[in-house]
Amino acid sequence: MENEDCIRSVLSDVESKLKQGQEKLKTVVADVDKQVRDNPWPVIAGVAVGCVLLGFIMGVNKRN
Repeated sequence: MENEDCIRSVLSDVESKLKQGQEKLKTVVADVDKQVRDNPWPVIAGVAVGCVLLGFIMGVNKRN
């Protein structure tokens, strides 16, 4: 019986931490969404730079 109580306690703690994590994630996603909608150009530039770097790396691998 003591093990079952321990397991229930752990499950309860895990569920509460999971709910806290979900709430935090929703807050962070909402903040990022607002920032991107207010000023999308830094995100567009970052994606462009990332694509250029990825293309460069892939091109170098094909040359060797």
